[in-house]
Amino acid sequence: MTLFSQEIESELLYESPLDTIVSAPKTPLTLRVGVDLYRPIRSRFDDTFQGIEWAGDLLFRKNTFIAMELGSVEVTKQTEQVNSTTSGSYQKLGLELNLYENWEGMNNHVTLGFRIARSSFSQTLNSYTILDRTPFWVGYDEPVENGFSTGLRENLNALWVEAVLGFKVQLFKNIYLGLGLRLHRLVNNTQPENFDNIYIPGFNRKTDENKFGASVNYTLSYSLPFRFSK
Repeated sequence: MTLFSQEIESELLYESPLDTIVSAPKTPLTLRVGVDLYRPIRSRFDDTFQGIEWAGDLLFRKNTFIAMELGSVEVTKQTEQVNSTTSGSYQKLGLELNLYENWEGMNNHVTLGFRIARSSFSQTLNSYTILDRTPFWVGYDEPVENGFSTGLRENLNALWVEAVLGFKVQLFKNIYLGLGLRLHRLVNNTQPENFDNIYIPGFNRKTDENKFGASVNYTLSYSLPFRFSK
């Protein structure tokens, strides 16, 4: 063996590992879709409520999801003076970060995130009551069901933001059960003529005293089996 060949062999044996380029593993883009379980169950047993919500998220970076909810609702509310029906749809879009470190073979989630949400809806004032506590007008507290101020108000909108704490547990392969806790902050909303919004689809109950709200959703979702890399 010549001196030249010995030098080449020595370089191959003692080549630095830094000379080898290792590609970082690619994050698979995974799509998961599901439905909120609470709304169909309530629709079945509550005559004043009809609604459904679809949910989905897309894993596009390690532990980071783009999340969305789409829903529609029709609900009738009774307050001390007003009976009204709200009907409309809503859309929510945001990000979630999974903070849970899974063991090998697990795929559970504890997430923190936010949503920007909007709703388009109509309000129908079914009846209202003019309260009079004096004893001179007997029966004056009877509801007014037609005439002044009753009827449909269309083309109403609302915008709000949500802080979201979420939990998802993998029940079976590709099937997840989720719980979401949400705190809402109303940004703006269209006021119907002659009365205020009592309920906003997606935001839920609204009051004059504050612009905050809260909600809970329970989801059953399925992770689609096809995956593709970025």
